[in-house]
Amino acid sequence: MTQYLVSVLTEGAVFGILALGLNVIWGWSGDFDLAYYGYVALGAYMTLVLTIGRHPAPERYILGLQLPYPVAVVLAVASAMALALVIGLIALRHLRGIYFSIVTLGAVYVLYTLAGQFVPLFNGYQGLSGLVNPMADALGIDFSSYQYFFLGFAIAVFLLVYLFLSRVSSSRFGLALRSLREDERAAAAFGRDIYRLKLKAYVLGAAIGGLGGALFAAYLSAFNTSAWAPLETIVLYAAILVGGRGNIRGVVLGVFIVFVLIEESTRFLPEIPGHPNIVLALRPVIIGAALILFLRFRPQGLLPERRYVDPIAQKVPRGSTP
Repeated sequence: MTQYLVSVLTEGAVFGILALGLNVIWGWSGDFDLAYYGYVALGAYMTLVLTIGRHPAPERYILGLQLPYPVAVVLAVASAMALALVIGLIALRHLRGIYFSIVTLGAVYVLYTLAGQFVPLFNGYQGLSGLVNPMADALGIDFSSYQYFFLGFAIAVFLLVYLFLSRVSSSRFGLALRSLREDERAAAAFGRDIYRLKLKAYVLGAAIGGLGGALFAAYLSAFNTSAWAPLETIVLYAAILVGGRGNIRGVVLGVFIVFVLIEESTRFLPEIPGHPNIVLALRPVIIGAALILFLRFRPQGLLPERRYVDPIAQKVPRGSTP
């Protein structure tokens, strides 16, 4: 039971990091990005090829280095940012709304196909494995204690991301992103550089996604194309929508509800005789139902985003000049 709780909390921390990164792109700047999980996958893949060394044939993949895990994480995040910069330079220049989403969907499909079909890149559909307990030898941690260490490490990274984004949320940059989300034309009229601001937010969100992917690879010790199905992105969007789009506290609440209360609780449902797969299929059904209900009855989520008001304008009586 203890190991199960440790695994749930570890996955929850990683999932929370991923949701916070997606919230920057969708919750703050308003771009419905379908390529996000591609940055997560790239972060995981790059972490593996930079740490596991070279495996014997028939496995084939690029690099095959044996760098320290923290160094690999930094390089994996940089790789995700570089890919997001390329996609963002193309998709954000003139595309908005559904057209932006279609381009990002095409980008993630290209990445998925390339990772699976071009075997010398990341060993094709078989994927990569072998990242077992990184940092354990350097820190002198035995096998039985490592899972608790990694849980603390994942929670610490999650808290750092949360505190960083809480500062960004109330900064001029965060407020500028919200102004773009609400009305791009009005924001442009006040001198906002729409393209540059959106591109910065897109790269920042991808960086956090790549960081989550690096942690995910260390937790699973392996990664392949089956680990980034379309359902994973839908679950992230569901967590943001249920908790409260744009509100980082709401995102954390949404992660708890969707990942712990919905996904994990379905594991304990009794099986139906003769239909062993029905209980497993209930998970996406419940998540989809939650999405529909919240979109219909509470689109702002359980913890709506705080609306910032200019304190000077609030003090000025109506009809007078400051």
